Amino acid sequence: MKREPRTAPLVLAILLNAALLVALFWTFHVNIPRVGSTPMQAQLISSAATPAATPSVKPAAVEPAKATTKPAPTPPPKPETKPQPKPQPSPKLEAQAQAKAQAREQAEEAQKQHKAQEKAAELAAQRAAAERQAQELAAQKRAAKLAAQRRAQEKAAAQKAAAEKAAAEKAAAEKAAAEKAAAERAAQLKKELAEQAAKAAEAARAKALRERMEAQAKLQAEANIAAARAAQAAEDQKLSALFSQEVQRRVYRQWDTNFAAALSCVVQIHLSPTGAIIGAPKILRSSGNPQFDRAVIAAVEQAAPFVPPLGLSYNAYREVNIQFNAEELNHG
Repeated sequence: MKREPRTAPLVLAILLNAALLVALFWTFHVNIPRVGSTPMQAQLISSAATPAATPSVKPAAVEPAKATTKPAPTPPPKPETKPQPKPQPSPKLEAQAQAKAQAREQAEEAQKQHKAQEKAAELAAQRAAAERQAQELAAQKRAAKLAAQRRAQEKAAAQKAAAEKAAAEKAAAEKAAAEKAAAERAAQLKKELAEQAAKAAEAARAKALRERMEAQAKLQAEANIAAARAAQAAEDQKLSALFSQEVQRRVYRQWDTNFAAALSCVVQIHLSPTGAIIGAPKILRSSGNPQFDRAVIAAVEQAAPFVPPLGLSYNAYREVNIQFNAEELNHG
């Protein structure tokens, strides 16, 4: 490490010189008495040593003098001690002093470094001790945590075993209760099935009887309906024949011309419920003579309306197909 130059000896020499100048100035300008003043007492001062200052002697107390008494003489002033100038150090002594100062500083620096090393070692030891203590504390904490975990696991295992045992006992009790309930339900169901079977058999017998009776009644009704329909059909057929004859007679009355007796045609007529013609009559089978066919249609239209007989259903005369022969029309 680079060391800075020592300035202490130089500063010390400057301070000594300044002190010497102040002492000389004080000696020559402060306590030097004026010429013609009170007498002075001189005292030799040895160059080797400066004696102690002589204390001033107070005048003895005297009685008040008369007016002609002279005043007491003024004591001589205290002599001033002149400071002795200090000798200037030689370069060799200054070099020795600097060497000693450097040696002292080096020793102090070495001591400081040694103390710093000791302090660092002490801090390192304290840090190591703190780390060991922290490690021991961490180990204790880990051990305590492991012990707590082990206790918790044991407790959990015990609780689990107790819970499993309780669950098994509960399951066994529930199973027994379920089996008992199932047996009771099976017995009840068997009884209900037997009762239902008996009821079903009775219901089946009743249903069969009812179905036979209904079938017989239906057959009888169908027979009655068929007989009624047959009778109605016969009656309708009879009434339809009568209605056709009535239509022919009315058309014959409207016939006023003669055609060859061999001519004949079939006319289709649509009637309303009152017997009025709906639309124009239609020739289903022509006679081959258009004049005869037109004459028949004109006679039919003039003979309308055709009042249906009582008792004849509308479906029987809604559409009427009538054959007209020229021979019958001519002799109508």
